[in-house]
Amino acid sequence: MKQHNPARDIRQSDRFASFMEGIGWKTVVFNSRHVYLRKFPLIGSFAKCPRPDSPLLLTGLNDFLKKNRIYRFKISPHLSVNSVFYKKEKKKLQTSDFRINTDPYNPTTTIIVDLTRSEDAIFKSFSEAKRRAVRRALKNEIKVELSEDLKAFIAVRKSQFYPMGFLIAGEMKKLWQNFYPEKADLLLAKTREGKTVAGILLLYHNSLAYYWYAAALPLGKKLFAPSLLVWEAVKRAKKRGAKVLDFEGVYDGRFPVASESWRGFTKFKEGFSDKKVVLMENFSR
Repeated sequence: MKQHNPARDIRQSDRFASFMEGIGWKTVVFNSRHVYLRKFPLIGSFAKCPRPDSPLLLTGLNDFLKKNRIYRFKISPHLSVNSVFYKKEKKKLQTSDFRINTDPYNPTTTIIVDLTRSEDAIFKSFSEAKRRAVRRALKNEIKVELSEDLKAFIAVRKSQFYPMGFLIAGEMKKLWQNFYPEKADLLLAKTREGKTVAGILLLYHNSLAYYWYAAALPLGKKLFAPSLLVWEAVKRAKKRGAKVLDFEGVYDGRFPVASESWRGFTKFKEGFSDKKVVLMENFSR
């Protein structure tokens, strides 16, 4: 698939736009940014613009909203709160009648791993508990392999998210169709008997590797498979030429209610890196 969009975040890539089309969204372009629309009878369209690069281009927004009959427009700028442009871009949104979302639809804080270091340096940067967990998984004879068996990973995710697991298969298949094999890797962790107990789906865009989906059965967690998977994902992403692994979201104290359910896996992710990136809030109007 030919890429012509140089956007930094994967959600603004052409592959992601194709994926969104595949799961029922309409993709339109507003000032060179992808906007995804979901049409509803009578009330019009819900729209979201995930992770557009700054500067935010809002010229013609009212005409765009009217033309597409958009009743709600959400935007999650790809901008760190530490950026010198943060206050200016935030004011630009607020003066255009946008309000901060208290329930963000895209992660507002994430953790990243610097992959430009040697494997040894990266492993040593893990917490002692995570290094020990990796060794425990190896001692438990957990094997991690690159795989094309999406069905096995879907089964693990369905089990983890039961009884709502039936909702995820279609979305995962469409994602796979659009990104694999050029821009995705599936890593599965198996017991010595060959049972799949955990997995990670990595997506790639530009020099970033995204920890997009991860899931584990209770047995996999007991055998420390998730920690070994992260270590193998780090090595695989590094081999693919990625410079950064993005853990795709952790708990954000600015939105304690919305991100409360993220506390558990936030603690897990923090064991692999102390590099936290806090992004601009999500907005809507």
